[in-house]
Amino acid sequence: MRIRFAAIPQALLIALALPMAVHAGNPARAASTESIIAGENTRMTQVRANYTLMFAKAYARYPQIPAGVLEALAYTKTRWNPILPAPAYLRGPETGHMAAAYGVMALADGQAPFVGQIQQAALLTGLSESQIKLNSESNILAAAALIARDIDTLGLRTKSGGAPALEQMGDVLRNSLGLNEYAKSSIGQHVRDSFAYGVLSTIDKGVDDSGVQIKSAPVAFEKVFSMTQLAAQKARYVRLDVSQDKVETSAFKIDPISETLIDNAPVAKSTDYGPALYVQSPNDNARTGGAPTHITIHQMEGYYDGSIATFLVPGGASAHYLIRDSDGQVTQMVRESRRGVHVYANNDYALGIEQEGFRGQSGWYSNATYREVIALTKNMCVRWSIPCTSVYRGAASDSENIQAFGMRIKGHQHFPDQAGQRTDPGRFFSWTRFADGIAGTAPSAGVLDSFEAGEGRFADTPTASGSTVGISSASTAERNNARVKSGSWSEQIKLVDNTALSASYQVRFLSGGGNPASNAKLQKAGGRLGFWAYTAAPGVTLQMAVDDSDGTERSTAKTLPTGVWTFVEWKLDDGAQWDAWVGGNGTITAAQVTLDSIWFMRAQNATEIFIYIDDVQFKVQ
Repeated sequence: MRIRFAAIPQALLIALALPMAVHAGNPARAASTESIIAGENTRMTQVRANYTLMFAKAYARYPQIPAGVLEALAYTKTRWNPILPAPAYLRGPETGHMAAAYGVMALADGQAPFVGQIQQAALLTGLSESQIKLNSESNILAAAALIARDIDTLGLRTKSGGAPALEQMGDVLRNSLGLNEYAKSSIGQHVRDSFAYGVLSTIDKGVDDSGVQIKSAPVAFEKVFSMTQLAAQKARYVRLDVSQDKVETSAFKIDPISETLIDNAPVAKSTDYGPALYVQSPNDNARTGGAPTHITIHQMEGYYDGSIATFLVPGGASAHYLIRDSDGQVTQMVRESRRGVHVYANNDYALGIEQEGFRGQSGWYSNATYREVIALTKNMCVRWSIPCTSVYRGAASDSENIQAFGMRIKGHQHFPDQAGQRTDPGRFFSWTRFADGIAGTAPSAGVLDSFEAGEGRFADTPTASGSTVGISSASTAERNNARVKSGSWSEQIKLVDNTALSASYQVRFLSGGGNPASNAKLQKAGGRLGFWAYTAAPGVTLQMAVDDSDGTERSTAKTLPTGVWTFVEWKLDDGAQWDAWVGGNGTITAAQVTLDSIWFMRAQNATEIFIYIDDVQFKVQ
């Protein structure tokens, strides 16, 4: 049976998928990166409003697909943005761009190393290839048909014909990446594992941002991946007792600060940059002009795992490093001493860093990406004597903007001899934030997270930390525009009781995943750290935790009055306002600290509790 949909006109889909032009002299060029992102997020919220209905139709047709899988697949690949492949002139061997993929589900068109997902789905659904490429509803239905086929092939339906548990979906999600026979190799299997982990992590955390709606559902990752595989992903969602820094085996442990799984005998690692995994691309050559002198900042024009796979195709592109946007995982694919294939005539003297994402999309460049691109750049500057002060600090744009040879750290779009065809990293990359980061600049004052353009560093659920007790996985944290202190948005934290326990609520709401490298450095001397909060529930107390040089310190508790916005604040240089927590000594000793989390405490409660926070801020006085 052929299913008919009214196709979205191609011109309209291209307008949605491609960036809006930003020209020299245009007032938008002078706007801050943050305001540009906020405007694009508002636009995309309207575009995405229809996707939830489209996902619902796909689930109704294919009830064997577990809830959340389609939304998470779309988020992992495209952040719910309909895409068209870059024009052919932007997909040459020097770009690093992925093979052709289409739509909000980024279905592959059969170019190596991917199978023809579009062609397979057309046979399954009766839809034309053109419909699948250009119509969002058809594109989602096509992806659902492929997932449903694999569920049925593997015999995963329940006896009543319903959906299997998320933990049974590992192989289905691995297949959904769409790699060809190459996937049978050990490297291919690692790439597939990485993709499946990313999809399940999205479901485990949940997403509520700029129109993207994915309900959080807990995933037992240990049932899908081996401990070695989880350690390779720096897994944070392993359900272990981290309160006592528990060692699971002699080979694995949990870092009590970042709460990530550590493998004492890990998979292949980079010998150039310790935190990176290493996968060798065949596309490299010897440098002929000596040591590298420049660093190139790219955007992949693709998603992380697909780009790794693309860089493994002989005769294609390559770069030295790739960064996963969801958590900042770094994979090295070319040794720094050798030449990659990423910036045309400049390859011999340049190092290349590819950041996950697509051109013209505001949903990328997360805090985790900034953290890692800054850390990696600083590390390379030291090892290759590249001055971190010689960095582009101008406006972001979507056009080629050649900079002088003497500027050592800049974007792909800033290098010469690109034939006017390179626009990355584009208008949504904050050069000011990046340049300040590699220079080690600490904020003297200001709002750390306002929730106006997104959830910022507070992107995790209240149950993401293993230190949280008393609440269930139904608890959520999401942006809210109904109750705000300033601006148009705040963050609403809904706490739902875990009925299996009688414990009081102790909720560690993480900033930057609780990782010091993901948070801004804050000056101790004269430093004041605080936020606005509101609740209608009595008995709520608030605390903040900071990562110090000797561990994590947690502030004294402050009671939150009901029914009124209240500003709470703690002095970093007052020892009486801080108590020891993990590894701390009860006083702040370092000259600079980073925000770890906000804590919510309350006695157990049978009904839902709502707490709102706004304008998390720091000042010096």
